[in-house]
Amino acid sequence: MNRLPIPSLAKRPVQRGEAVIGQRSFGFGAREFCRLFRDEPLRLSVVLRNGGNPRHRVALNTDIGAAAPGEWRDYDFQTGDGIHYRLELAIPKCGLYRFRLKYSLDDGDHWHWDRAPHSYVLVDPPGLRTVRLYTLIPNASGTLRDWKALLPGIAAMGFDSLHLLPIARMGQSQSPYAAADLFAVDPRYLDPSDSRDVLTQFEAFVEDCRAHGLRLCLDLVLNHVAADSDMATLSPDWIVPDEDEPDGLKRTGCWHRQDWIRWDDLVAVNYDHPNPHTRRLIWDYMKQYALFWSNYAALTGGMVRFDNLHSSNPAFLAELGPAVREQFPDMIILGEYFTDQFTLERTVPEWGINLVLANTWEHPFGPQLRHYLEYLHQVSGKLRHLTPITTHDTGTPAQLFGSELSVVCRYAIVALFTTGQTGIVQGVEAGVKDRIPFIGPLQRLVLPAEPNYRIFIGKINALLAEHAVFRRGGNLAFVDGGHEAILGAWRKPASSSEAGFLLFSNLDIYHPQSLSADLNRYGIGAPLKLTEMLSGETLALDAPTLSLTLEPCGVRVYRMGN
Repeated sequence: MNRLPIPSLAKRPVQRGEAVIGQRSFGFGAREFCRLFRDEPLRLSVVLRNGGNPRHRVALNTDIGAAAPGEWRDYDFQTGDGIHYRLELAIPKCGLYRFRLKYSLDDGDHWHWDRAPHSYVLVDPPGLRTVRLYTLIPNASGTLRDWKALLPGIAAMGFDSLHLLPIARMGQSQSPYAAADLFAVDPRYLDPSDSRDVLTQFEAFVEDCRAHGLRLCLDLVLNHVAADSDMATLSPDWIVPDEDEPDGLKRTGCWHRQDWIRWDDLVAVNYDHPNPHTRRLIWDYMKQYALFWSNYAALTGGMVRFDNLHSSNPAFLAELGPAVREQFPDMIILGEYFTDQFTLERTVPEWGINLVLANTWEHPFGPQLRHYLEYLHQVSGKLRHLTPITTHDTGTPAQLFGSELSVVCRYAIVALFTTGQTGIVQGVEAGVKDRIPFIGPLQRLVLPAEPNYRIFIGKINALLAEHAVFRRGGNLAFVDGGHEAILGAWRKPASSSEAGFLLFSNLDIYHPQSLSADLNRYGIGAPLKLTEMLSGETLALDAPTLSLTLEPCGVRVYRMGN
């Protein structure tokens, strides 16, 4: 009888230690991950129990700064008294990193692991600090030549990013989310006066965006393709089978409240194909699709949007996110991702998602929206949210909130009450009453001259760009006393050298609303000078009570100063 060999188990050079670490400045475990921007150092501190011995050492074992994937290295903490140890570490690339403490009580002769498990840090591109995103609807915007003509106006409103719905060649349904060829620009966008092919014309448009200071956000559809797509025709085995369908291919859809909406023009990509070789072919093809378009976004310092992320294959996303990050280190990845907080905190770092879409439009009333904004600030240390007024999938502000005038009060809130990432959909600046259709034949939408909210939007975007206080989380305190219509908040400065702001927005589209705020209750004393940033008017408060009346959808942005 043959006996298989028994592997040896050697004593490891670093052993499990005792509870020597008394305090840590950071959490541990995957759910307690922290976030930094790439240009911020990782600052860690620990306190040793019964410290004070000059032979004690603390080190960080981590994959930060590794020379090659899979390698880990050590960084020594510094101390002045043998009790308090500190480390400041630059992180050169974006991504998810892991680290764990180890310590020595005999100047490095023997090392022991901290009893706490590994810690995690997700490092974001610096460009994520502010995202002022304008969504352009290609089907309603003419050819590439027409798109180019729109860029100066978009930039003039203070937007720094341009979101394009998918522009891949469409199937017969004429939906941008039903691609027939994932790697081709739809020929309907070709400018006939330009002799170049449509992809070359798009590449010139990419350069035009960069020249106008606009970062491209390109929409990636990962879950499905058109039922009449090249993939479904040439490689039907790459589509999820469904014996109940006439063509044997499974259709996709989505839940809307309690109803399942079926999309007859879309078939599901089979990421769980049982044959591992075929599954790898599918994964590699879809990964190349994502990288193909990511390349154009990266040329502008931009981002990609993962459509319908909550329905995507988790294992594929765990591979795709790092792959995009490896090739394009400063790429921002935005996820249309609606799920619970626990799932977000578990998957966002694993998949490398920098930004998730917030559903602010689902909170139309003051108390609802106030509670949601508090939540967004509460989770901002782990989850960064894009907070547009609406999306191309929803109704317009007029449809959702009863009046196109709601653009004023709503944009002030989603831009200045949040954490620096916001946006609008094409047409919002002109108060369009009906949602612009993004499915169907090519047209060239001409926005009405009135109403015109471009100047107002530009002023709000300028404030967001200039003042860092609007781009941080956890510094929002409501001062409106729970008013039913007015949201009033204090954006707290980080230091005495930074200005704080008092913000007020009336959600009532019909009536003026009045508010008296006792500022002393929130630690704001008098005398106080306030400068209203939209009108330039100044207000001097001798007592810590601010009384004001706001017109329907009125907004006040007060810069605080003595």
